[in-house]
This record gives sequence, C-alpha cells and structure tokens, in this order.
Amino acid sequence: MEIVYKNDWMQIIKKGEQYIIRYNSGDLINSIREIKVLKADALKAQKSEQSAYEVILKYQNLYNG
Repeated sequence: MEIVYKNDWMQIIKKGEQYIIRYNSGDLINSIREIKVLKADALKAQKSEQSAYEVILKYQNLYNG
C-alpha cells in the first residue's frame, strides 16, 4: 500500500494496481469512507479540490444510483 497523494481531507492510495480514495465525508463527526477508482480518476483527483470533489461525486452516484 502506497499513499500517492494526501491533503487535509483526502488520501489517494495505490494497492497493487488498484487506486482508492479515502476521504472524510462528515462535517461535524469524522466519517472516513473509501472508494475504488480508475487510475485516470485518481490522477484527476490530484489536480485540485474541485476535481477531487467531482471524482468522489461520480463514484458516489455510481455506487448509490
């Protein structure tokens, strides 16, 4: 497991060939979530907070929709 990117509220982790975004989804109470993402989306999420937010929303909609 390798942390390839980290900021105040999110980490991007590489496990073998998988990329995982681990992020804090809570405002008042910390709630850490993990989502598996494609490499292209992991790279996009590193560009800016807005890009990271877009990637997270994309996968939340896939998993919940």
